[in-house]
Order: sequence, then C-alpha cells, then structure tokens
Amino acid sequence: MCNALSSLYGGSQVDVVFEWSKLRDSFLDELIRLDGLGSHQAPLSCHGCGAAGKIFRCVDCRDTRFYCSACMCKEHSRLPLHRIEQWDGGYFEKTSLHSLGLCFQLGHDDTDAHCTHPVKTHKPMTIIDVSGIHRVHVDFCECSVSNGVPRRAQLLRARWWPATIDRPQTAVTLNALDLFLQLTLQSKLNIYDFYLALAHLSDNWETLDLKHRYKEISRCIHEYRHIMMAKRGARGHDPEGINATKPGECAVECPACPQPGRNLPENFSSASQSERFVYALFLAMDANFKLKLKERGIKDTPLGDGWGYFVPSVPYKDHLSTYKGQQEMSSCQSELRAVDHANLRGNQKLAVNGVGGVNCSRHALNRPVGFGDLQRSEKYCNMDYIVLSTLEKAEITTLYLSYDIACQWFKNLPTRMEAYPLRLQLTPTILVIVAIPKLHLEGHGPECQARYSLNFIPGSARTCGESIEQIWSGQNAVAMSTREMTPGNRQDTLDCHLGGWNHRKVVGLGTSLLALMRDAVPMKAKHAKIFEELSSSLPVALVSKWIAMVEAWEADNSQPNPYLTQPRSGTSLAAVKLDLAKQEAADAAAGTISLHEVTASVFLSTGLELEDQQRHLCALMKSASVNSISETTDIQQKLNALEHRIKTWRKLQAIYMPAVTTLLEEDHALVEDENAGPVSPEDVNLYLPSDLPSNLQCHCSQALARKEFLLRVGQADDCILQLRRHLHMKANLWNYRLNNVTGQKAMTCARDIMDRFDQKIKRIADKYRFARLAILALATEEDIDTVKRFEVLNDSDIRGLGRADADLLDDTEGSASKRQRTMEGEVRISEGRRTMSWIWRVAVGNRDGDADEDFDEDMKIEWMKTRARAQRWDEEVTLVFEEMRRTLEFFEWRATFREMQADRRTEIGTDLISGLTAYAAKQAAGLRRLARRFATLWIPFLKKNSLSAPWMDSWLATLSLLTTHAATTPVVPGAQLSSSSASSSSAGTPVPIDSDSGDEEEEGQHTFDCRGEEIFAL
Repeated sequence: MCNALSSLYGGSQVDVVFEWSKLRDSFLDELIRLDGLGSHQAPLSCHGCGAAGKIFRCVDCRDTRFYCSACMCKEHSRLPLHRIEQWDGGYFEKTSLHSLGLCFQLGHDDTDAHCTHPVKTHKPMTIIDVSGIHRVHVDFCECSVSNGVPRRAQLLRARWWPATIDRPQTAVTLNALDLFLQLTLQSKLNIYDFYLALAHLSDNWETLDLKHRYKEISRCIHEYRHIMMAKRGARGHDPEGINATKPGECAVECPACPQPGRNLPENFSSASQSERFVYALFLAMDANFKLKLKERGIKDTPLGDGWGYFVPSVPYKDHLSTYKGQQEMSSCQSELRAVDHANLRGNQKLAVNGVGGVNCSRHALNRPVGFGDLQRSEKYCNMDYIVLSTLEKAEITTLYLSYDIACQWFKNLPTRMEAYPLRLQLTPTILVIVAIPKLHLEGHGPECQARYSLNFIPGSARTCGESIEQIWSGQNAVAMSTREMTPGNRQDTLDCHLGGWNHRKVVGLGTSLLALMRDAVPMKAKHAKIFEELSSSLPVALVSKWIAMVEAWEADNSQPNPYLTQPRSGTSLAAVKLDLAKQEAADAAAGTISLHEVTASVFLSTGLELEDQQRHLCALMKSASVNSISETTDIQQKLNALEHRIKTWRKLQAIYMPAVTTLLEEDHALVEDENAGPVSPEDVNLYLPSDLPSNLQCHCSQALARKEFLLRVGQADDCILQLRRHLHMKANLWNYRLNNVTGQKAMTCARDIMDRFDQKIKRIADKYRFARLAILALATEEDIDTVKRFEVLNDSDIRGLGRADADLLDDTEGSASKRQRTMEGEVRISEGRRTMSWIWRVAVGNRDGDADEDFDEDMKIEWMKTRARAQRWDEEVTLVFEEMRRTLEFFEWRATFREMQADRRTEIGTDLISGLTAYAAKQAAGLRRLARRFATLWIPFLKKNSLSAPWMDSWLATLSLLTTHAATTPVVPGAQLSSSSASSSSAGTPVPIDSDSGDEEEEGQHTFDCRGEEIFAL
C-alpha cells in the first residue's frame, strides 16, 4: 500500500496520507454522527418558536439547529433551493421546502415590501441547480414594484434561466449553467451525463423519471453559452444591439499576433526585408475528420452564425454549391501520398465529414472565422474559403502559412483565388510563405523536405507549424456528443469550446512565452558558437561560396536549393572492399623500419607506429577465436615480428633517450622478482618522452619532447580526418545497403563490411585518445590554444554529419532495445536542436588526397543546416521578445476599448447603465492585471539576459509605482489599488502568479498584502 501511495503522491504526500490512515475511524465516526441527532436529545422542539412536533433541518445551511415547518420556511424565504431533511423518529429522510409550503416571491429582490399582486403558478416550477433538481412554488409579481417586468425577466433577476419564453415551467440556475460550461470545457462532459448526475444527486435511491427535462436544460445551456459569448464580445454595449454583430466579433483574439492599430508600430509596413518576419502573421491550417455530424434531416441555423470561429454558413454553402470539383494531381515525391486524402470521397450518411480550421501557429489560438465544415473530405474549395475568410481583414505584409499538403495546395492557389469575391482575395502586396509542419515533413519527398521546411525558411524562427494538431486533440473528446446534435447547436457548441481553448491559452501566455524565451536565449548562444567553429574550420573561399549560394536561394527560390542533396554515383560493396584492402596494405607497409641514417623524428615516428601496432594486436587478440589454429598462428607471427621491431628500435632509443635504460632495467628486475615470464610485446612500455615519469623528464631532451608533441598533434589531426572519412563512408554504405542489398547472403556480406568499419573506427578513436593524452603531457604554456582544439572523444561524439547518420542503430540491437532508446530520447532529436559532433567542427590541417566530392557535398549541406539552426534560434529570441511587447500593448488597447464601451448606450435605465459600466470596468481591470502579471514574469528575465527596449522601461516605471503605492498606502478594508497610469490600474480580485512559472524567486518576487493585492518587487 505504501509503495502504491509513494508512486501516486510522492514522499511527502505518502507521509500525510499514512498519518491520516491512523485516524480513519474518527473520520468515519464523524460522518455517521451527522446522520443522527448529534448532541440534541428527544423530545425535539423548534429552535425558533419552541413548538414540538415535526422537526426539520437544512443540509445546506451551517446552522445545524432544528426548526418546525413554519420557522423553516421563514428562515428560507429567500433560499428556496436549500435541501431539507425531516426527523421521522428514527432517521432523517429527504423532504423539500416546496412540501413544507414555501412560496418564493419574485420581483422583490431589492426590497422587503410585501407584493400586493402576486400571481401564483398552477403547479410548482422545476429548478435545476448545482445541488440537484428542485420543485419550487413560485409567485410572480404584477404590482407596482415590478412595473410590468415580464416573468422571464423576473426569473433572470433571480439568477434563474427560463427554459421557455412564455409561462416557463422549468428554469436552470446560472450557477448550474456556469458549472456545466467549466466542466465541459475542461473534461468535455456532455449535457445528458451532467443532467443525470444532478438527478441522482437529488435522489439516488429511485429511478427518477426526469428525462423529459433533458430537452429543457439542453435548450437553456445552448441559449446561455450563446448569450455569454455575446456578453464577453461587448455586444451588450452596442446601441445597435446583438443583431449587429459582425463576423468573428465574438472570438477571443490572440494578443501576441500582429494586429495593426492595436499592437504594432505605425511604420511596421516599411520594415526592411530582414525584419519583416518580426511583424509577420504565422498561421497553420489542417482538417479534422473526427468532428463529424450525422445526417438526420434536421435543418437549423446557429444562433451566432459566423460570430465566433466558424465561417458564416450561408455564403459558405453558396460557394460550395457552385464549386465544380477538379481532382488535383499529386506531384509530391512522398511514398506516403500525403495529398491523396484531399481527393477522398466522404461518407454519404454524414451531413458533415469533418472540420477544417486555421489557427496561429505560434501560440495555438483559434482564428476568428477560421473554421468550416467539410462535406466531402478535405477539398481545396473548403480549405481555400476558410483560410481566405480568416485573412479577409488581416492588414499584414508577410504571412507564414503551414499546411501538411502545402507543396500541392499552394501551387494553383492564385488561380483558384481569382474565382472568389474581391473581399476574400489576398492583397498582392502580401508576401505569402508556405511550409509543411515539421512532424509531417518526414512523410514528404526530398524536394519537399528541402524547400518547405520551417528549419530552412528565413524568418520562421522556431515555429513548428503543428499547433493546429493541439487544437484537434483538445476538441476530439467532444466529437461523440456533437455528432448527434442539430447542425446549429453543434456549431454553437464547437464555437464555445474553441473560445474556451483560446481564453485559457491567453491566460497562459505569460508562462508559455517565458518558457520559449528561456529556451531560446541559451540555444541561440550555443548554436551561434557551433556555427562559428564550423565556419572557422573550413577554407574561407569555400565558406564564401556557400554563403553566396544560400543567400541566392533565400532571395529567389527558383535558384538551386543548397539544402537538397545532389544525385550521386553511389557506393558499391566492391569499391568499399577495394578501399579497405588498400588501407590494410598501407597499414602493413607502415611496419617496415629503415635502420640506416635514422633521425630523431624518424625514431619518434617509428615509436608511434609501434605503439599503434601494439593497440592493433591487443584488439586482434580479443576478437580472435581460441579454436582457430590459423588465427592463432597469424597472431603469433605478428607478435614475433613486433618483438623484433621493438628490439631494433630499443637500440635507437638508447642513443636518443639514455635515461630509459634505467627504467628498462627496473622493469626487468621487477619481472624476475615476481617469477613471471617475459612481457608480451603488445604490453611492453615503449617509454616515449610523453610516457616518462616526472622525475626523469628532465633527463630527456626538450627538443625530442617538442618533436614528439608536434608528431602527436599531427597524429591527432590525422585521427580526426580518418574518423570523418570512415563515418562518411559508413553512412554511404548504410544507405546503399538499405536501397540495394537484398537476400541473406548479400546482407551478411554487407554486415561483415560494416563490422570491419566499426572496428577501424574504434581503433582510430583509441589512437586519438592516446595521442591526446600525450599532447597534454608534453604541452607547455605556449600550447594552450593547440591543446584546446583536441577535446575529449566520447563514444557519443563518434557520429556522422546528418541526423540520420547520427541516429543509426546497429542491426544487432533488437526492436525492444530500439524502442527503449527511443523512449529515453537518445535517438530522435529535432533538426532545430541537433548539434554536430565536435570532430566535424574542429579545425585540422589540410591533407593532400583527402578531397572527396561526396564528402564536400555532405559538409556543404551540414554547414547550411548549422547556419540555419543558428539563424532560427536568433530569430526566435527576436520574435518572442516582440510577442511579449505585442501582448502587453494589446491588453492595454483592449482594456481601453472595454472602458470606451461603458457609455455607448444612453436611452436606457440607470440600473442597466450601472451594469454596463461595471462589466466594462471589470473586463478592463482583468486585462490590466493580466498584463501586470506577465510583465512581472518577463522583465526580470529579460533584464538578466541583457534584453531591453523602451517598452520595458515604461513597464518598470509602472511596476515601481505600484510597489511604492502598495508599500505606502494604509490598509483599508475594501480599498483598491489604483494608479495614474492607465496600463497599471487594477480592481477586483488579483490574478495569482502560477506556481509552475519557473524560478520567479530569483528573477522577481511576488508577494501579497493582507487585502490580497499583489505587491511587485523587481
């Protein structure tokens, strides 16, 4: 049990629950105590009048005393929905205020005056509340107090929503409506389950015949969610009324997206070509085939047709009715045929086959008038109309648009767009840049991957383009209920869910943008450094050539794409075998020692070769089979030859390094003392200058040590070049095997060659590690720069250029192992975060004969990708910084807009004017609190990372003023924090700082005074 709790709660929670478990009996006793009389003793009497008889208690009041029926009705004259229980002598049973004779008087909410003309209903009304379903006697008012107020208005003023307009018999409390909207937005709860839960809450012992009220509550919820959308869209403040609502006017807009006149500078359209992305609009479009609708023959229209996120249905359907479908031919190289689903036929039994939509790909907010139903799959006529509708009033200069079939959809868009009304056609001055979302890109061919990748398109920053998929995942849970609705109710319901998604995204922008900036700042520095190292390791002329190539393509996409791999002649097994044979022949020839006129450099070079042969023989002995006589013989012959060469080399060592003689004598004496046999040649210590103990290094010639240092540097450089070449050849061989090798025999042959490559790569890596240790031992203070070039070579550093080369898994690994590595995140690394191994970035000396056209082509593409990664992260910092500014400025604009709505309606009563003014002030204050909270989260981090702008200074002044005001203002109950600055005004309940927003304790403290107001200290 403790283990289960530990995994569920964590250590501290386990302790609390375990301590609680010791008190379970007392908790259970207290619950059972509530079912009885408690401290009261029989006979029972009314606490109000002292009368004996039937006694009642209220479950919802904190007052646990007992009352008679008359006193209970008197105490609950304004609380008709409280639940009542009656003591029948043995236990408490459920009853109601209605059965006790309570009549709830409407129309006298603001006065205690007795109604002179009450109108009693013939039968009690059904009131649906969060506490259950109640029957209530209601008296409507027709005296002078109500002044002719309709019955529906009297119910609304009591916070009850009538199910019908004339003579309502059912009403739903606003609390129940609000609760359902929050539950359905969070958990996608349907109305039927919500209603049945309330019914069982009312009486869980009987099968209640209350299903006939389901239609009433469904109708109330439909009407209420529509009115709330209009209210939040400021439609109640418009003198022309709710019917004057324009398309998209009730949608929750993205504050971080560019909106001219609201959060953009006046001269944004004159920005330079390199800065246009800062003011660009990023959109993603896609279709969802789970949001279907059954064909039931019911025709109705949405209450808010086109007011929110769906396009107006009438012009949309008129457009579709005149469209003559023409199948688009796929020209994509993808084997997955990513475009084919655009030509599929829909299900004839469905009125709607899915939903197409558009959202902002940077922040995942749904676009106003950016969604529409799909009748027959993902046709271009549907998607064209949807995306053009949401862009109808977009006053932008640059548009980045991602779509999973953008390679096909965009080709004929200008031609198709000519058939649309002028209001829907894009302005020719708008630069449209299309791309394929990053996760969908791998399903396309090489040309699409090189041309439509957001990793390579200038100005796209770190945009993924998959944000529309987040929306679908959030709305798919409601698909089972909306598919059974009428068309109008379904569209209004989806509008509500899309709006709820947007609101929560807006509230979470503070932490989400901060998280993006926290990620982008260090990654910008990291990838800039990687790109600089790579460029400095390459010839200047080559880098200049590549820069001109990629800049020409970025300016004109008709130029050759530098990210596209050019066709190659290919790699054959025979060619690889020949290359390996030549290398092995050269290795064998390297063991020949010239004994005539041997110089110091030749002496050292021979020592390095002997050292390499020792490592090679050690590896050969480990991999050799003990049962193979031929392998054992071959190894013994090589050991004999190596021993002879070492003895010959020792004669030269005695001349150049006489101090080694003492070490060799000590080694020989140690072997004799231990009665051990002679040391095997592969284990003999050669005692090169880098191997000498510190007490003998002074006896070695400094010139000799310097020569070994230079040789070791060259040896390390050679190892890096050989690693590059072998990794490149291995990648080519791997691709050849995947595309051309079939059959068990050929696969085995290819596997053997791959194993030989792996062995040579491991041998070269070991050789580099020995050389690096020698360099560290021989280096002087003047060699610091040289030493820094040679980093520690870990196994993870030995990887190829491309992402596929870096992620290669050996065939020896089972599928389970591959899955495990994938789960641990070791295999899949996004292109934007991938880094080259340092062996490709370090500058090494040029070597003749290393030229390889294929290698140069791969290096060119990798240099291009490294440059693109550095640029995208740099753009991300710039873009997120601008999005922060836009968000704060939009909040201030929206708050001012809300305040301006307060006095638009004049020919109305004072009570309504008060409500309009209060609601406008409430909305404005909430927006400014949100802006203040975001600024408090962002500005400390920005300043810490040396990011500044004039807008930050103004916010710093505002927050300082708020802090000073909170510190100096005496605490007065009910007082509100105010400021002369419009952007810092605050009222109502403050929005608390999210607990998961990161290290706010370090970057900005958030405290509260005793009134609950936030006090900001930067």
